[in-house]
Amino acid sequence: MGFSSTVGTAAAAPLSHMIPKPTHRRCYCNSSSTSPAAAVRWRPWRPQLSHPPVPVSPQVLLPLRRPQQPSPANSPRPLPIKPSPRRPVVDAPDHSSHDDDDGDECSSSSGRNVKNSSCTPTDVLRLMDVLQLPVDEDLYVSLIKECAEYRDAAQGATVYAHIRSSLPDLLRRPAGLHLANRLLFMFAACGQQHVASQLFDQMHFRDATSLAVVIATLSVSGNHGDALRLFVEMCVRSSGRSPVLEPGVCWLEALVTVLRSCARTRELGLGRQVHGLALKVLGGDDAVLLGDVGESLIQFYSRLGHHGSAVKLFEGTRSQSAAAWTCMISGYSREGRFKEAIGVFREMGRAGRRKNCHVFSSTLSACAKVGDGGWSGKQVHAAAIKLGTSSDGFVCSSLVDMYMKHELPTEAQRAFATMDGVRDCVCWKSLLIGYARSGCGVEAVKLLYEMKAAGINLQESIIHEAMTGFDIVKQVQET
Repeated sequence: MGFSSTVGTAAAAPLSHMIPKPTHRRCYCNSSSTSPAAAVRWRPWRPQLSHPPVPVSPQVLLPLRRPQQPSPANSPRPLPIKPSPRRPVVDAPDHSSHDDDDGDECSSSSGRNVKNSSCTPTDVLRLMDVLQLPVDEDLYVSLIKECAEYRDAAQGATVYAHIRSSLPDLLRRPAGLHLANRLLFMFAACGQQHVASQLFDQMHFRDATSLAVVIATLSVSGNHGDALRLFVEMCVRSSGRSPVLEPGVCWLEALVTVLRSCARTRELGLGRQVHGLALKVLGGDDAVLLGDVGESLIQFYSRLGHHGSAVKLFEGTRSQSAAAWTCMISGYSREGRFKEAIGVFREMGRAGRRKNCHVFSSTLSACAKVGDGGWSGKQVHAAAIKLGTSSDGFVCSSLVDMYMKHELPTEAQRAFATMDGVRDCVCWKSLLIGYARSGCGVEAVKLLYEMKAAGINLQESIIHEAMTGFDIVKQVQET
């Protein structure tokens, strides 16, 4: 009788007659023991006519499980049993090294020996070329977006070269304008301003998005004059209405960038023309100016000394953000109206507006120049502690400068000690000069050693100002 027929007969028989006796469980084929239990051998099953088989319900049958591996010392030889072709056998994971950690079994069995690998856009394009699959515009856009996110100009240049080789006419048609704008933004985000400018010059079709990206690129790189000239040139060359007035484009960002460049170059006339352009597009009066455009106009007029126009815009603007309040406080301080700047800070609190670190820094700069003995500065400091911004670097630097100008070195030292992160050179300088002007020579010398230990470069200008402060104190004491 063959082995397959024996297995088939055993499968048709009841399981109760197939269970060996307890002595058989202790028998091993490779055992060298001379005990009687080891001499017992397995015998083939034979039906016993005196005991009829008892039918067993299918619910009673236990599921078959993989037998546990015995210890290596007494491991028997594996039986020559082949798996059934109808039921594939899957090797169970080895949990011998994960007995104490049940939570890692699933992760170790499903993702064992899996390393974190990154795929670059170049790899994707190389794979598409090997498979001879066409690359559509959506895939190019996704790859360009990834290059812009990771600021990878080399990968972006590879994608651009692949576009020019595979689809040479796409960027020359109106259908490729969206892809060209994506490339333009990617090179600008990667800091390649000259490449973005060259690509803009080579574009056969442009829209307001292209204009906004190039103007922002020139403005960020410091070429404010070139940005303004490009804006004026595009407005003059356009037939009909200006390209920044086209619906559905980012012309608001273009206007914001132009206003910032006007403020840096002090172009009052051009800034007023941009103001009129914004009113023409939005309609109505200054009350409809929302978001960044209104804030940029307030900052523009405030920096150029036209504080009245800035106040008028601020009072008429519906959206008064923290940046707009900061511009108002800085504008009053720039004109020497420090009490009015502090009044704007108090009005902001009564209006229920949330203050940020820039608001506190601008207000503390005004408090440092008010001759009230530091009383208003202490109130602003208390408000900063209440809102949890007293440990910010900008706020702490302003606090140290304010307390030292009011000759309060103890409070300045406390504010300096609560600063989070790395202390900048401005804060160290304010504290050192304050010690020198207050006549605290020992504290100033200790601070110089602390600055040297912290790695601060002791410039000659800092030491000169400190020595000047000591000379002023000495002259005052002699008189």
